[in-house]
Amino acid sequence: MKKPIVIALICHKGGVGKTSSTVGLADALAATNPGKKILIVDADEQSNVKTIFAIKMHEAEGGLASVLLDNASPNNVRIEVRPQIDVILSGGRRMREFERTHANTPNAELMMKLRFENLENYDFVIIDSPPALSLISSNIVTYADYLVLPSSPDLLSVVGVKNTLYFIQNMHEVFKNTKTTVAKVLGILPTMYDSRRNVDMSIVDDYERMAGANLTGGGRVFTPIRTDIKVKTAQIKRKLLSEAFPSSKAAEDYRTVAGEIMEQVNASETSKNTYTELNTGSRAQGERSVEASL
Repeated sequence: MKKPIVIALICHKGGVGKTSSTVGLADALAATNPGKKILIVDADEQSNVKTIFAIKMHEAEGGLASVLLDNASPNNVRIEVRPQIDVILSGGRRMREFERTHANTPNAELMMKLRFENLENYDFVIIDSPPALSLISSNIVTYADYLVLPSSPDLLSVVGVKNTLYFIQNMHEVFKNTKTTVAKVLGILPTMYDSRRNVDMSIVDDYERMAGANLTGGGRVFTPIRTDIKVKTAQIKRKLLSEAFPSSKAAEDYRTVAGEIMEQVNASETSKNTYTELNTGSRAQGERSVEASL
């Protein structure tokens, strides 16, 4: 069974466009990769993904909270919202129960990775993370392959991004001598960007300097998502940007960012495969040498 590429949007700050960008990225990946299947996982107890897709309450029961607390299969709690896109909702307030009951459980940071091992038939999993850095966040960064850090153009968001990078660095330290991998930072995604505002340009420039000084965990700065009223209008209509406003600035920007993300993912996956092949070849050569000496 092929493992999907798992990308989480994470930032220790609310109101930076995580949910809008999660849905926008999933929409852009579906539009630019026909035939590919995408799963959105809402890991935020606010369950805003439910509202965007107009999912009814009786369909919203269970979700990620049931997967983590009741050992439910993720394959049994997914909801089809579009031909290419399924959703697993968070389970709302029950997410707090996971934080409370598993705070001292050994290896609780790995539960999401374990529960999603048998996830079926997806090419991409896109995770909407909560704004607090918590046990759920730890589960996300050990399950995901890659991380994207959304940031609105304000000082508190910059602080949130830096706190998130510090959190990810600490997670790498915790698991560096284990077999557990921690997600790789792909980069920072500026959102709600207006090039007419000096503060917006200044903050993006600061992120570029951080990336140039290797202070972004190896990540880049993605093309900013321009501020666009069409995002909110599409949400009110309960439609994706590709459906309601395919030629809008935001739809164009998400398609651009989806392409940039896929370039990095493909380069990373190629590098991983090459590393694996080289190690496998070295081990095989070593085994042959041992056999020849016997």
